[in-house]
Amino acid sequence: MNSEINTADSQDILLEVKGLKTHFLLSEGVLKAVDGVDFTISKGESLGLIGESGSGKSVTAMSLLSLISSPGEIVGGSINLHYDDEKIDITSLNPSGKDIRKIRGNDLAMIFQEPMTSLSPVHTIGAQLEEAIFLHRTKNKSEARVIAIDMLRCAGIANPEQRFNAYPHQLSGGMRQRAMIAIALSCQPKILIADEPTTALDVTIQAQILDLIKDLQAQFNMAVLYITHDLGVIAEVCDNVAVMYLGKIVEYGAVREIFKNPKHPYTISLLKSRPRMTKRGTERLASIEGSIPIPIDLPFQCRFADRCSEVMLGRCDIAEPEMSQAGNKPGNNHWVRCFLNEKLD
Repeated sequence: MNSEINTADSQDILLEVKGLKTHFLLSEGVLKAVDGVDFTISKGESLGLIGESGSGKSVTAMSLLSLISSPGEIVGGSINLHYDDEKIDITSLNPSGKDIRKIRGNDLAMIFQEPMTSLSPVHTIGAQLEEAIFLHRTKNKSEARVIAIDMLRCAGIANPEQRFNAYPHQLSGGMRQRAMIAIALSCQPKILIADEPTTALDVTIQAQILDLIKDLQAQFNMAVLYITHDLGVIAEVCDNVAVMYLGKIVEYGAVREIFKNPKHPYTISLLKSRPRMTKRGTERLASIEGSIPIPIDLPFQCRFADRCSEVMLGRCDIAEPEMSQAGNKPGNNHWVRCFLNEKLD
């Protein structure tokens, strides 16, 4: 059974993640937050990574930038960043060395979940923008200021010259998120990682932020990795989607294919749990029974078996399924990690 997802032409690939494992060595045991993740991101692609809280999405993102702190550690796999004439395995670099510092913020940039806690409260927005610009683009202070103000303007911040000298607490939530986007894009990265970019924002501001990222993606020809549990965000902005559960990707495919023809019971349950506008206002919202377990000393079985309504005893509870192609159509790029897929084949 082939467990490797085939995506775009190798010449278009910017980031290739293979067998990534990020574990936390705790007194209670080994917490396997990310346990064998594979995916690729190509030029101009928008890839969505979805799943419940605790699935390992944010740890995956932090692993890509080698920002895992003790007791966490990348214990296996590779993260290959592709250039025109070479590729660099990020897992082989010193997490605090100068080589990875050349990549962070330059080729790979990230919008963190909470701008209020991610931005320094004692430095102005301009100073935090200039820090990345000084490191990767220019040492000239006047030129750095011009670039910083231009990035604030690109991020849709009114009166950028005034906001340049403002502190984070002087900005609204939407403005702080825009400032985070400006900082992330200040060095025009190849890949932008957006980790819950619309968390804690009201609906109208969420739409503005998503539109802004899409516009800037087209302007700078970036690839974007969206990390979220909001299926509406994925449907609106992504080309492909990877569904993650308990440290593994359980389904992968084009957004339209996944939303129209989901194969994994977890993906089906996620889609059913979306609120819908129906004629019957008393209809109960569907939910997934149980909760995601802590990934310590997990039994050797399908990770969703204990919560799955379609579990096959004697099969799902004694072995772990591998990733396999869903269907037999030529060129099909829909993959699923489920024994039901083998049964259908």
